[in-house]
Amino acid sequence: KAFVCPLFSCGRLFKRMEHLKRHLRTHTMEKPYQCHLCQKHFSRSDNLNQHLRTHSR
Repeated sequence: KAFVCPLFSCGRLFKRMEHLKRHLRTHTMEKPYQCHLCQKHFSRSDNLNQHLRTHSR
């Protein structure tokens, strides 16, 4: 079963519900993950983790 983005102009398909939920943040501009060192926000936890490595250089 495919999960479809409900936004009419988008219509992207996803195999997993969690991927659809992650994708929906691109439409809502939600960025729930915040760097505790510089306060920058991210929509995905993996992007935050990648960003955190820039502080340890």
